[in-house]
Amino acid sequence: PERTDALDILRWFDGRMAVELRLWDALEQDLLSPFHYYGIHDGTDLRGVTWRRGRGYDVTELTNVYTADDVWVGKVLAAVQEKVSDPRRMRALGFGVSIAHCEFLADRFNRAGIAARAVSANTAPGERDAALRALAAGDVQVLFSVDLFNEGIDVPNVDVVLMLRPTESATVFLQQLGRGL
Repeated sequence: PERTDALDILRWFDGRMAVELRLWDALEQDLLSPFHYYGIHDGTDLRGVTWRRGRGYDVTELTNVYTADDVWVGKVLAAVQEKVSDPRRMRALGFGVSIAHCEFLADRFNRAGIAARAVSANTAPGERDAALRALAAGDVQVLFSVDLFNEGIDVPNVDVVLMLRPTESATVFLQQLGRGL
């Protein structure tokens, strides 16, 4: 079948949107899961990381900051232990800076006894599907990815979202947050 996009549909309605529902309105109307959002300051100094307007932080430099040692990931693990009642029962998506960062996170979470996998665009589709099934079954507690699960996917078992990367894009932030709603 032919794919229809929003612009094709809008032409049938004289280019007007029939209905629009914003995230905060949907939450107020109890159409989405209620949630608790914790913004935890980790003290990471990013002033030495190159930043360019329109492109954001240099991914390699940012990855190096977050993977240089275990101090930062130790803070992440401590926050998970503090905020999540039973981390070994959570179903989480974690959003990282790069594939290397996500692999680092998965390794450190596994070492801490929290089953995790890193999946990326480089991961074979069958492996990605298996990882999602393992998350749903509770065999894995966290899937770490970069720009893989931002949009276009519904993972209803997710009950924790770990935003482990800076973003200057409100759209990307809301898309990633939405994976947990």
